[in-house]
Amino acid sequence: MRHERFDRVDLRPAERWLIELLRLWRDDDEAAAQLLLRDALGFTRARACLRAFGQLAELLTRHGWHSPLILQQGAASSSEDERAIARFVLTATEQDREQALLEATMLVTPVHVLTLVNTAERVGLPLLCGECRLRQRCVLN
Repeated sequence: MRHERFDRVDLRPAERWLIELLRLWRDDDEAAAQLLLRDALGFTRARACLRAFGQLAELLTRHGWHSPLILQQGAASSSEDERAIARFVLTATEQDREQALLEATMLVTPVHVLTLVNTAERVGLPLLCGECRLRQRCVLN
């Protein structure tokens, strides 16, 4: 399994948040996940994102082909599984539905592909709103 260091991989803020959520989910630290997202997204969007993320994590756990390799919090690298899940969520959210369906077949059994894509859309939308907020606060604007 190959791991890429964060400083060598160019990740969008939404991808970083997703990887951090995966790591907090692995450690069963819901309080820290709420704080992470509430600061970035606001209370309502954070709650909606976490609710959908819980469903996404349950689908991956129950119906996934294999359990994804999730590294510990604070790790300087990211696993291929972490990056693949983050990429999948953003692909589903940004309306590249055919590509998202294709990637979902690699993550879960065929019966749950559509459910996984729909859930990923609900996870990613608040994160994209958070990305827009960051761009609005940029000094260049």
